[in-house]
Amino acid sequence: MFKGKVILLFTALTLVLSTLVGCATTSAPDKDSGPIVFGYVGAASSPGTKPVMTSMQIATDEINAAGGIMGRPVKFVIEDSKGETSLAVAAAQRMVMGNKALIYFGEGRTEICLAIKPKSAELFPQYPHILVFQGAMGRELTEDVVKDYDKYRFVFRDWDPEDAYYCVSPAYFGVFKEVIGASKIAFLWEDLAWTTVWRNGLPGLPKWEDYAKEVYGLETVYSKPVKARTGMYLPVLEALATSGAQAVWFVSSWYTDTEVFAKQWATSSAKDIPVCFFGGVSQTYDFWNLTGGKCLGALGTFYEKQVPVTPVNIEFLQKMDKLGIPVQNNVAVGYSDMYLYKKGIEKAGTTDVETLIKTMEGLTLSDTTWYGMFGTSAVRTAPFFHSRILANPDNPREPAQVYKENPQYWYSPIGQFQGKDNVVLMATGNNSKEWPIRYKGDFAEPEKYKSPAQLRLEAGK
Repeated sequence: MFKGKVILLFTALTLVLSTLVGCATTSAPDKDSGPIVFGYVGAASSPGTKPVMTSMQIATDEINAAGGIMGRPVKFVIEDSKGETSLAVAAAQRMVMGNKALIYFGEGRTEICLAIKPKSAELFPQYPHILVFQGAMGRELTEDVVKDYDKYRFVFRDWDPEDAYYCVSPAYFGVFKEVIGASKIAFLWEDLAWTTVWRNGLPGLPKWEDYAKEVYGLETVYSKPVKARTGMYLPVLEALATSGAQAVWFVSSWYTDTEVFAKQWATSSAKDIPVCFFGGVSQTYDFWNLTGGKCLGALGTFYEKQVPVTPVNIEFLQKMDKLGIPVQNNVAVGYSDMYLYKKGIEKAGTTDVETLIKTMEGLTLSDTTWYGMFGTSAVRTAPFFHSRILANPDNPREPAQVYKENPQYWYSPIGQFQGKDNVVLMATGNNSKEWPIRYKGDFAEPEKYKSPAQLRLEAGK
């Protein structure tokens, strides 16, 4: 009899303790009170990635100064891949296994990201984490997040697949047609994986040469893939000079030595043909010094112009300028990433990866840099799912619905170097209500465009 009562009492106590433990787990899901580790795998000395890492460390310091995330400090760790795929895979393994990173970012080159993705998938079951591709655009990076969600649900990217730029490219075409006055254009493509779709087109979407013809009547008279960091562009420039092209769009990134191209362009037979760069160090005021002023008259995507697109963008740019950090677009993205994932962790109330993955799907952030809206898509359409919000996944020729509802958030600036510290915006698309986006927008002054020949004449060159 007594023995039976003891067993009943023990059983009751066990149930009470189990209930209490369950309540404790629900109310305090994070047993670890140590640092939350964010990391970056990339070439530590690259002119494209080094400023990104620096901006992310700045954001980390700001977050820690404000109390961290849910009372926990943030630690930002870098593993140097030296820009090589084999070293990147080893660096990713060290990041996940050694540094125990909750979230880590892969250098924004599709080839590098494709190399580290399977390694992360292999490690994920034992070392749960989130992998974010920082600035990479290859559509294949997030295609299989939809196809094989169970395996790749932890994969995100903070930029857009190539498909998304069908809603951006008309702004460039508009500048060529309506500002420069060109009817014949040339394409130069950085010959890396991220331009593959742009060059070949997609089912239901035209090749870009055909798209330029469709939306602005531009005839493509020259189109050529160009090796990144080739160092010698004179043969290409001579071919451009005889092609009949009246404007050149170089679909470049920070891997293209755009400064070398600009120097050679300025003294070549093609020097009177306006050149517009898509990405690279040409996105910063530093480009002037890097080229010795040879970029006079060149155009390109340009985010360092201090115009009040958002309440905080001038403050952000001034802060970066004071610290000597050139702001290519991926620099602002990296800075925003830290605050986006901080918001995600705080909203989830935990660093549990499965909970955080669900929380990050569709999460948005406003006004951290020059971005009015930043976040990840929750629309299960490949390759847009888990990518940055930019285009309408059902019709990439149009921006995402959030921009149609809030066109003041849209900002896709194209500037022209007209002198040292003098970049004039030809287009922004800001507050445009036309789809595809037309070229002008708020803060743009296309009437101030000058041909390269005119600018050289005025400068006495």
